[in-house]
Amino acid sequence: MSRTYLILAIEVVDVRCIISKPIDIGYTYWTFNYVEQRGTKKMKTFADIPFKETEMPKGIQSILKFGPDYQLSIVKSDFSYGGDKGLYEIAVFTGDSQINMPGITEDHDTVKGFLSEDDVVGIVKKMHLVTGADPEAI
Repeated sequence: MSRTYLILAIEVVDVRCIISKPIDIGYTYWTFNYVEQRGTKKMKTFADIPFKETEMPKGIQSILKFGPDYQLSIVKSDFSYGGDKGLYEIAVFTGDSQINMPGITEDHDTVKGFLSEDDVVGIVKKMHLVTGADPEAI
């Protein structure tokens, strides 16, 4: 039998559990009563992401650095995927190379577009969890 698992971008910071051993079943299981989702200490909301205006193409962009290895570019312009609808596009970089990052971009694609503000905040949180680094504007 195959199983499909959904992996959520959360960091468990406090777990209180009850251990019980049902005698008739004979196994131990954990019941999690409290799991707190915690993302980055910085940039918890979309308003916390600093954007700069761009001239060509005309729009806005934010580049966030996650530790020494990764950068996240967030763009909205007339030429970005969804920009004409007020939506955002992201790309992940390492050094000068644009890369595919599982869980952030789709397989074999280095750009993800048509993102709402909430989608962008979710991606910033995922990048924080994947890299272990808080974002810094560059």
